[in-house]
Amino acid sequence: MTIILRMVLPVFAIIIIGTTVQASYNGDRYEPELVAMEAPLSHLDFDIRNGAAFRFHLNNFGFGVGGEYRRVLGRNTKGVFEFQIGNVKDESEQSFRDYWGVSTIPNKYNRIIAFPAMLGVKQRLFSERLSDNFRLFVQASGGPSPAYVYPYYDHDRFGYGFRITHEMVGFTVDPNYDPFEGWGEGEFVLGAAGHLSIGANIGGDFGNIQTISIGYFFHYYPDGIQVMEPNRPGPGFVVGEDPANMPSTAIQPANSRQSFFGTPHITFVFGTMW
Repeated sequence: MTIILRMVLPVFAIIIIGTTVQASYNGDRYEPELVAMEAPLSHLDFDIRNGAAFRFHLNNFGFGVGGEYRRVLGRNTKGVFEFQIGNVKDESEQSFRDYWGVSTIPNKYNRIIAFPAMLGVKQRLFSERLSDNFRLFVQASGGPSPAYVYPYYDHDRFGYGFRITHEMVGFTVDPNYDPFEGWGEGEFVLGAAGHLSIGANIGGDFGNIQTISIGYFFHYYPDGIQVMEPNRPGPGFVVGEDPANMPSTAIQPANSRQSFFGTPHITFVFGTMW
């Protein structure tokens, strides 16, 4: 009997205590008061409608710089005009340095510098759920992308469509230009560019621009650009010989012109709003 009482009494004690607590609230469930969330802020709350900023981006092509102008269109929407300068490359490019520190990119034919100027829309996301210190957004932009295409080496020395290298003749006949050579032999081509990005404005000061974004950037040139060498040496090739006097296998096709260039990118933006 004693063992049974020891087992039963604690159960009754719990039931009695629970009944007493429930009775003290008159049968109503006790819940804490809800704390109302503050409404998300906007640049319009501070009468801020314009912005200007410096852009720095990194991608598979290298790095680029530029600027942008922002215009507030709504509480969570901005229009953006952005201009930047950057390299455009083939995905297969690899740079090597020799014993003397001279850099070269095998099979490269032309360099490209692009100047995209784009209009876009930036839309803030989850403004009711995320703090004003971390304003998440998505952006889509597009516009013309003029590009200056200039030779990586002297194309006119032999005109084979490929560079005569050390491996072919034991010494370098066609040294590659440095980035500041060959400008007078280049030409402008017109194309288009665009990007889709997601990022965040960091900080609660709506007068400052501190933005980081990631996304995908592309260039498109309808007529194509010859980035890599169009030809390669084949059986029967002789350096300095007229192609008309060599067998048909001596010069063979290698790389076609490219129209589309795409890359993931990360962009940092710093500026001010007013």
